[in-house]
Amino acid sequence: MRKAAPLAFLLVAGAIACGTAGSATRESAAVVAKISTGGRPCGIAGAAGSVWVTDAESAELLRIDPATNKVASRTKLDSTPCELRFAFGSLWVVTQSGQIDRVDPATGEVTARIRVGLVSYDVAVGGGSIWITNREGQTVQRISPATNRVVKTVRFPRSGKPAGIAWAAGAAWVGDDYGSSVYRLDPRTYKLTPVRSGGSGSSWLAASGNTLWVSNTFSGSVTRINAKKRKRVSTVKVGDSPVNLDVIGGSVWVPCDRDDTVWRINSATGKVVEHLATARNPAVVAGAEGDVWVSMHEAGAVWRIRAS
Repeated sequence: MRKAAPLAFLLVAGAIACGTAGSATRESAAVVAKISTGGRPCGIAGAAGSVWVTDAESAELLRIDPATNKVASRTKLDSTPCELRFAFGSLWVVTQSGQIDRVDPATGEVTARIRVGLVSYDVAVGGGSIWITNREGQTVQRISPATNRVVKTVRFPRSGKPAGIAWAAGAAWVGDDYGSSVYRLDPRTYKLTPVRSGGSGSSWLAASGNTLWVSNTFSGSVTRINAKKRKRVSTVKVGDSPVNLDVIGGSVWVPCDRDDTVWRINSATGKVVEHLATARNPAVVAGAEGDVWVSMHEAGAVWRIRAS
């Protein structure tokens, strides 16, 4: 998910040979399926016994049957969909068309389209609401799932580009594509407070309880932040251009889209456990059906990985 331009994480080509940064040890995860999707697979979420994947190229939502590891159905979405989350009985899909698509996972059909800002990037759930970032609009928006309406728009600092978003320690946290801080967004006052990440391009976030993990895209590192204390705990080197990471089980899984690797960090120790070579441009990692799923954006595939 490369970000040299607004749509770069969806469209650029090219890759670099697998890197060897960090202190990786023996690999214990295994690829159990490589599922051909075609197009440009992007976001991933588990819901209603299926794994759902957006295709940014064809503007479709794909339902993968985890029993067969095959694409079972496709639903048309608004243009350039990527990140998605399951919450309040629905899938919430970010598109770059100025709309959020709400999908019923029981039927795969779009039940609502919500007008939002310019070039939406990521979506999070917290405080009874849906939160999204609008990269080019430079805003963060709060959506009510009861009314399917935006209830608050918060302006991001002028020098920044809001990217990833996550909920931790009772607040929304927002990454900055080109900055060296992440921002805590108070859901009551809507005040944005910067917290230094210890890296550059602190763009993508994942959370588990009071712990926040940050991909420093330009620094090739991941930072651990105590969200309750609003303080950086540690930083570990990974591959080239870490992007949309996720906490799955006891590990943090980090796709690095410029050297085509996925890195695994022990969430208790903050240390690298292993890294795996992948297909071109691993973009998003998500947990579903007890496994780790990775979209290979430029390879037109989704990999299913099982950790021992």
